[in-house]
Amino acid sequence: MSQDERPVQLVSSYENYLHWFRGNLHTHTTRSDGVREPETVIKDYEERGYEFLALTDHDVFVDPSAYHAITNMTLIPGVEITANGPHILHINPQALVPPHDNRQQVLNEITQQAQSFSVLNHPNWLSPLPGLHFSNAHMSQLTGYLGIEIYNGVIERLAGSAAASDQWDRLLSNGYRVLGFGHDDSHIADDVGLAWNVVQASDSKTDSILSSLRAGRFYVSTGVDIQNIRLSNNRIAVYTSNATRIRFISKWGVVQKSIESQVADFEIPDHPDEARALEYIRIECYGAGSDVAWTQPIWLE
Repeated sequence: MSQDERPVQLVSSYENYLHWFRGNLHTHTTRSDGVREPETVIKDYEERGYEFLALTDHDVFVDPSAYHAITNMTLIPGVEITANGPHILHINPQALVPPHDNRQQVLNEITQQAQSFSVLNHPNWLSPLPGLHFSNAHMSQLTGYLGIEIYNGVIERLAGSAAASDQWDRLLSNGYRVLGFGHDDSHIADDVGLAWNVVQASDSKTDSILSSLRAGRFYVSTGVDIQNIRLSNNRIAVYTSNATRIRFISKWGVVQKSIESQVADFEIPDHPDEARALEYIRIECYGAGSDVAWTQPIWLE
């Protein structure tokens, strides 16, 4: 059988036997420009039902071990590298990376820390005006980052767009296998609960959460709950509890199917060439008001 005749394989990291855990990886406190003490921020997130949280102050490492005794949440180490250029989230640092104005050097040094990963923050924030915080051209020149923020809640009250799925599709369509993250970027109480990541893992311990994040076993939400994502030979199915419309999106952001339902599936074309031309399928689930959930891309190979 030739390569062109082989059935298309669905490549994804979702596993139906794992559990879902909700968390935020972009949070600020009085240790930088947040208005609330770390203890208050931690208590707020825990009372809202979050299971993991990263305190990521600007160019300042806030040691989560100092707060383990006051919470049942998993506190994940983090820092937002800020000075001298576009902001980069450094998750699970073993050492602070200097804010080099050469952002590739920043990413290289993060990559050298084996248990760390990086996320490019709020690309569609208009800062400095009138340009994008991270243009697609800039992100396309960079390597070594795990993903970008496809939703950043604080930009709802700043210039620009909180959503960046347009930038994501452009990167994916040009061959960058980057993941999509959603965060509050909370600085004040009103910033909390705007966007979060829901991770599939065996438990909520730090190593499990980080492993699943690196593998792409999570979705992003602003209010829609995904219960299950099932993959078979040529079928992708998504089950939600509260979506009203579900869209299946392929290369260059083309909507391949849209259905008014809280459950939907998508059949991969039978002909391998037609299937591979789609390159990937990602799913957007819309709910009440502006609530959305985004899955990670499922690659068609």
